[in-house]
Amino acid sequence: MKNIIDDAFIAMLEARDLRIKNPMNGLFGGNRRAAAYGSSAEFADYREYNPGDDLRRIDWNLYARFEKLYLKLFVDERQLHHRIYLDASSSMDWGEPNKADTALKLAAALGYLSVQAMDRVSFYAIHDGYCDDLCQTVIGREAFYNAAEMLNELEFYGDTDIGTAINSLENPGNGDGLSVIISDFLTDSDWKSAVDYLLFHKREVHLIQVLSKDELTPGFNGKLLMLDSESVDEEDLKNYRSEVTRGSLKAYEEALLYHQNDIKQFCASRNVGFFTVCSDESIEKMLFCKATEVGLIL
Repeated sequence: MKNIIDDAFIAMLEARDLRIKNPMNGLFGGNRRAAAYGSSAEFADYREYNPGDDLRRIDWNLYARFEKLYLKLFVDERQLHHRIYLDASSSMDWGEPNKADTALKLAAALGYLSVQAMDRVSFYAIHDGYCDDLCQTVIGREAFYNAAEMLNELEFYGDTDIGTAINSLENPGNGDGLSVIISDFLTDSDWKSAVDYLLFHKREVHLIQVLSKDELTPGFNGKLLMLDSESVDEEDLKNYRSEVTRGSLKAYEEALLYHQNDIKQFCASRNVGFFTVCSDESIEKMLFCKATEVGLIL
């Protein structure tokens, strides 16, 4: 069984937090700034007194200066609910180091940062056209450690249709947290419609692309049998024989660059965070350089 977290992993995250770009709605009792004013100890603004307002919130010092009644307004703090979607297809269970292990570590890190900030978090595995809720809603560190055990046991197999899976969710949340999709995005599925669906529900969306070193800079050459990681067997029509030449490698690199630029442009047009990690990079670089640069982690 994999072991995606340990004491060093947790210690690495202690001084970090998720970055929430805009005030959101959520449940009472959290630490996140909400869209509305509330009753926390943090001062936010003033407004003129209206009949029926709480007299205890009148600023009498301002009244003494301006002979006009003003009400103190305070920040409202809420508990958000973040949702993390893991592409659990066979194509993720590939590479050295394994892309699936990298994806699980990223998901665990984001989950820990959620509960550390008194937020809730849910983990979903995308298989075919469905989202499997791995461990219900996680609240608190003890529940997170139990969820980490379930992540350890997650199996990656088959194909994945990110668009169908997320679009079929009845409750993806509404303006109350982050939605993060972790995948290699090497798919023909309509993942863009999934992003638009989440944005329609006022989610703050981030995409993390996980690729292996061989996918980013392949070192193959000669005549090879190309086996699709999501194929059933060697006779599957997804597989094919090909001769790898310098020309074909260059064409592959250009196609990958085009694909990544397409994702970047789509995300930029919708204010969605996006970055690519290589599975052989350190988790520190992924989280504290790349995720920080795009505004996912503080």
